[in-house]
Amino acid sequence: MTITGTNDVPEIGGVATAAVTEDTNVANNNLTSGGTLTIADVDAGQSSFIAQPSVAGTYGTFTLAADGAWTYTANNAQTAIQQLGAGQTLTDSFTATSLDGTATKLVTVTIQGTNDVR
Repeated sequence: MTITGTNDVPEIGGVATAAVTEDTNVANNNLTSGGTLTIADVDAGQSSFIAQPSVAGTYGTFTLAADGAWTYTANNAQTAIQQLGAGQTLTDSFTATSLDGTATKLVTVTIQGTNDVR
């Protein structure tokens, strides 16, 4: 009898959405947010992600560690961000991929606008 293993698809969970608000909690002129994705893979040694040290999005930069910790940073001074009014939003999305490449999770960050006081 021969038993042949298969590459099982991992399950990805955790925090895959975040929001930042124009001109709020700005540090070094940046808006920053983040979270942690989780992964469960029954295949030995594959419960991690392909690390992404710096991926440019439309408005900011995404980083993902192999353990699932991710951060998003956007320059608050960007024209697109500063032109947002209250109730207006922009979004940036990034794809996290499991170490074995069989599962992905979309991470989405919403940039919320405010009415600027002049």
